[in-house]
Amino acid sequence: MRFAGRESWQVSHGTNQTVNTALFIRDTLALSVDTVPELPGLDPSVPVVVPSGVDRAAAAEEWLGWWADVLDHARTEMPGTAPDDPNGQSLQVRPALRAAVLALGAAAAVYDEQHATTRGALPIGEVVRGVEGRIGRYVRPFRLVITEVPVQGLVWERMTESHVIASQRFLSDPARSAPALRAVVESLA
Repeated sequence: MRFAGRESWQVSHGTNQTVNTALFIRDTLALSVDTVPELPGLDPSVPVVVPSGVDRAAAAEEWLGWWADVLDHARTEMPGTAPDDPNGQSLQVRPALRAAVLALGAAAAVYDEQHATTRGALPIGEVVRGVEGRIGRYVRPFRLVITEVPVQGLVWERMTESHVIASQRFLSDPARSAPALRAVVESLA
C-alpha cells in the first residue's frame, strides 16, 4: 500500500512476496542462518520439508548474500527481476537456493497468499501531522519503506534510515506501532 502526503514525503507499507519467499524457504528447510535483522519463525509456522535435489548445507552457505539481495530489492522497490526469480541474476550465482526456490516457490506463494496480508492502514498521516506540529514546520522530504513480515513475536527493526522491517503483530498494535513510527518520522523530519 502507498500513502503520501504533501509532495514532500512518501511512505510505502505492505508485505513483500520476495521477502516472504525467502523466509518461507528458510523455515521450510530449517536453515540455521542469520537474518539481519534477527527474525523469528513464520506465523503460522511451516513444517520442515527438504525436497529431493535441495542441498540444505549449500543453501545455508548461500543464504546471507541472497538475503542481502532480497532486502535491497524490498527497500528500493526497483522494477526488474526479483531475487527470488530462478532465472534472475541473484539465484544464477546461488545454485542451491535456486534449486530450493524451484522446489518450494509454489508452496511459498500459496503461504504468502493465505497468511501474509497487510493488516490495515498505519496512522501515517496523523503521525506526520503530529511531528509537524511539534517541530513547528513541515517535515523535510523523505521516503520510508515499511516491509511487513508474517513472523512470530514483535519485530520493528530499522534496516536503513529509510527502511523498516516490522512484524504483522507489532503493526497491529497501535500502542507500539504509532510511537515507533513517530520516532522514525522525527529522525527524518
